[in-house]
Amino acid sequence: MDPRQTHTSNTSRGAQAPREGLRPWLRLAAGVAAVLFFIFGIGTLASHLPGARHMAEVIEERDLRATAIFYTDFKESSEGSEYIRDCLQYPPGRMPPTE
Repeated sequence: MDPRQTHTSNTSRGAQAPREGLRPWLRLAAGVAAVLFFIFGIGTLASHLPGARHMAEVIEERDLRATAIFYTDFKESSEGSEYIRDCLQYPPGRMPPTE
């Protein structure tokens, strides 16, 4: 038996054993720093966009829950829902049925 082959760093499935040292920790720290930069750095810069600023003002003014999926208790959402329902029921170019 060859002494170079007696101790290998391969696992039973042929994958490499995890590396040891400082390099994996530095890569993890760099990844965490990048995520924090995108959340707090670029996310803060997005508030200076004209459309985002207006949207934030409307949300604050009307006391909307910006993360809600569907609103049923606001006038705008009920009007929009009625408009969509009417457009689907009576598409353009077709006359409504007479009763």
